[in-house]
Amino acid sequence: MPVQGPGTPWDLFLTFARVSAKSWGGGAGTTYTMHHELVRRGYSTSAQYALDLGLARLIPGINLLAVAVMVGYRFSGVTGAVASVMGLMLPASVITLILTAGFVQVTTHPIGNAVLKGVVPVTAALTFAMAVETATQSVPWRERRMVVLMGIYAAFAFTASAILHLSVAIPIIGGAVYGALLLRPSGRSVQRPQEGSEVQP
Repeated sequence: MPVQGPGTPWDLFLTFARVSAKSWGGGAGTTYTMHHELVRRGYSTSAQYALDLGLARLIPGINLLAVAVMVGYRFSGVTGAVASVMGLMLPASVITLILTAGFVQVTTHPIGNAVLKGVVPVTAALTFAMAVETATQSVPWRERRMVVLMGIYAAFAFTASAILHLSVAIPIIGGAVYGALLLRPSGRSVQRPQEGSEVQP
């Protein structure tokens, strides 16, 4: 789907407000919902979203807010960045305030406690779904060398974070260096003969 910009900063505000209101379950849910909403509206592609999310993880702070800033600024400058961030924060803040008021009563009840436990597998499923969808549309499957190298580093990043419990900064910064060194284009371009010229054997 080709990228098409939103008409006004107000469109950006409404888009991210929908993401904020629909993305229950924390970071994984918001990441998946934001990807789906931006790609569906043509504001981004899966590859661009993956790049924005990767760049956002290189800086301190909440990476999804950084993605909102990048998307908003890309289309409408500073005004768009502010509109996107406000849209992402406002609905979630209001919902959080409302739910927090009754959080203690909910968690002390057996049914309420069971409901909260059900969020855990949903979050894991959304994370996996996001990974599969992004990989399906972004990984250059025809370039076997690239796919193998990306798979190797993905396995390393998972091992470092989930098994060795290293700081997430290590695979993130390491991924930037790894990509710069090994995932660069070869630089070889195919020379196509001009129309009317003869191809030498």
